[in-house]
Amino acid sequence: MEQPPQTKIAKSIEHHVKHSKLKLAISALVALFVFFVVKGFVFDVIRVNSSDMLLSYKYGDVLLIRKLNRSYAYGDVVYFEHPGRNADSLPMDIYMMQRVVATPGDTFQLINKQVYLNGAKMPEDSILQHNYFIKTNKALLDSAFCLKYRLCEGGAISDEFDYSYSLTRSESLVLQKDSLIKSVELKTEKPDTYDESCFPGSPKYKWNADQYGKLYIPKIDDTLRLDSTSIHLYRSLIADHEKNKLEIKRDSIFINDQLSTYYIVKKNYYFVMGDNRDNATDSRRWGFLPANLIIGKAVGTIRKMKP
Repeated sequence: MEQPPQTKIAKSIEHHVKHSKLKLAISALVALFVFFVVKGFVFDVIRVNSSDMLLSYKYGDVLLIRKLNRSYAYGDVVYFEHPGRNADSLPMDIYMMQRVVATPGDTFQLINKQVYLNGAKMPEDSILQHNYFIKTNKALLDSAFCLKYRLCEGGAISDEFDYSYSLTRSESLVLQKDSLIKSVELKTEKPDTYDESCFPGSPKYKWNADQYGKLYIPKIDDTLRLDSTSIHLYRSLIADHEKNKLEIKRDSIFINDQLSTYYIVKKNYYFVMGDNRDNATDSRRWGFLPANLIIGKAVGTIRKMKP
């Protein structure tokens, strides 16, 4: 018996609806698959979670990260997993963003805060910030004054109207011209002053955050000579980053139970620093950054936080 026209139309509509839902579901799955592929291997979107790169990227900015890079150059801003998480008992999801200042095979040095790479003095970017001591003419720097000169990180350091703020060089020069200001002096550690909080944290290397190195940045297949002094530089590289058993017995070094006077490097390493130089926790504190922990390079800002 032939079905009434109304029934045929209803079934046709039902079939069309089911087919449309199936196509929509497939399209959604494909889009989801593409999204995860792109996020996993090509690009990612991250939110800045520190003030290490204060003038480049503010806390809360949303950035686009390109993940296809296999190597990075001087000046690149990279997003990476904290390399000291094991030694410092940090959670596995600590991520940071800082600027590459030395690549595998480079020799890095800081002299009076100035970067030297392979013996050459590098130009200093105008966005770099340092801490300055500010002496006033016995004047209170109120909120209006601080807003005018962008004095946002720092504050009073004595009862005599002395202050310390993080500034760029150009900001310090402008500030010094104000009638309320007596002097603006760059805060700098002295040479050969040992800071135990700086990598490698050994008095054999009298380095601090302003006077640092010379430090060679290891690359894959390098042969590192090991002795009772150099082992302080390479301890975390050998044991933590490259997962070897390391033991130091008096003046002898054992790697995987073998007496060792050298070590062949298995990875490439970088040295990174924050643009907010005197207030960043970077390679000067925790050492070499293994290439495999770098997630990608910052290539753009999607959304900036309002001041």
